[in-house]
Order: sequence, then structure tokens, then C-alpha cells
Amino acid sequence: MLFAIITGVILYMAIGMLYYSPMLFGNRWVEILNIKDPKQPNYGLLSLVTIFTVILLYGILLISQAETVFDGLMVGGAVGIIIALAYAKDFIFGLGSASKNQVILYFIAIGYHFIALTIIGAVMMLF
Repeated sequence: MLFAIITGVILYMAIGMLYYSPMLFGNRWVEILNIKDPKQPNYGLLSLVTIFTVILLYGILLISQAETVFDGLMVGGAVGIIIALAYAKDFIFGLGSASKNQVILYFIAIGYHFIALTIIGAVMMLF
């Protein structure tokens, strides 16, 4: 259990570093948010939220009685879709605008969580 959670946390952070790197979506994300002087995030809080997210995903995998890598993919993907829908609800209620850039920003944000949680769900089933 502990090894699965530690692996999940490392994967979530590694996927995030790649996803938001200049190679993929980092430059576009910075451009849309108009970040001129990037500040360092609170890595302690970021790590804590990541740990809680992975623990909750692990709990959902246990509750759903997932047994195979495919089960992990499906459960992780379903959690990712739930997050995407929650983001969409906030977007609809005005936390975003209907501008093209805000829609792109929405898809960049949800894409990261969907991809990461799907992969982590599958990998956790290997332990």
C-alpha cells in the first residue's frame, strides 16, 4: 500500500513536470495566464495536496474492488472525468470566460489531471 502511494505521488509530480514543461503545454499555459514574473509555488502545500489526492484515489480503487490494470485505468479515468466536470461547473458559473484562451486553459488543466489519474490508477494496480 505505502509503495503504491509513494509511486503514485512521484508519478503525479513527474507527469505534471512533463505536462507543464515547455515541451508540452507550459509555454501556452504561461502565455494564457500572462505570467511575466513566475513565483515559486508553495511546494510543501503542493506536495501535501498531491499526497492526499493519491491516497484518496487509492481508497477509491480499494472501495471499487479494482483488481486489474484495466480496472485501475477505468477508475482513475473516471476520477479524472469527475474533476473535469467539477472544473466545467466552476467555469460555467463564471470562474472562467467563454474566450478562446480560457477554454484552452480549461482543457490544459483538466487534461493534466485526467491523464495523471488514469496512469496512476493503472500503475497502483501493479502493487
